[in-house]
Amino acid sequence: MQFAHPKGPTMPLSHRGPVIAGSLLVAFAFNLLPWSLDWIWLRPDFLLLVTLYWVIYQPGRIGMGAAWWLGLLVDLTDGTILGQHALAYTMSVFVLLLLQRRMFNFPPWQQASHIAGLLLVEQVISVLIATFAGDTFHALNYFAAILTGALCWIPLWILLHRLRTPDTAEAQ
Repeated sequence: MQFAHPKGPTMPLSHRGPVIAGSLLVAFAFNLLPWSLDWIWLRPDFLLLVTLYWVIYQPGRIGMGAAWWLGLLVDLTDGTILGQHALAYTMSVFVLLLLQRRMFNFPPWQQASHIAGLLLVEQVISVLIATFAGDTFHALNYFAAILTGALCWIPLWILLHRLRTPDTAEAQ
């Protein structure tokens, strides 16, 4: 009995851990940069974007557990309700894991539209939790970061793709 061979590109099983950890650390540092209060609502969630990238290309290393802990870290540094970002990150990663194999085969410009949907999931969950906790709702201010995050996806994808596969980047 012969088994059918999978179609499409194969996913490498493992990449260097320092590249993943370093990119998450840099993304976390970008989240901590001081922004003017007038422009903070435009800041994309860099840590979530990098986490989503690694969930697409390394689901065995970065998954829902990592998203939970990274979300708790964001909760601690932002001073938000403990668990707000943790739950939102975990739900976004859960939805992405349902689409992961499809996203792996999409070019980055097509991935950007799906990333916008995942950022919307994260923002809706964060807004719901904050609203139930008594925070005021500022309508469009909460959702402007979805657009800037989707726009940041392609340059972020190019940068992380070159870090992830340095051998093929040098050969081209």
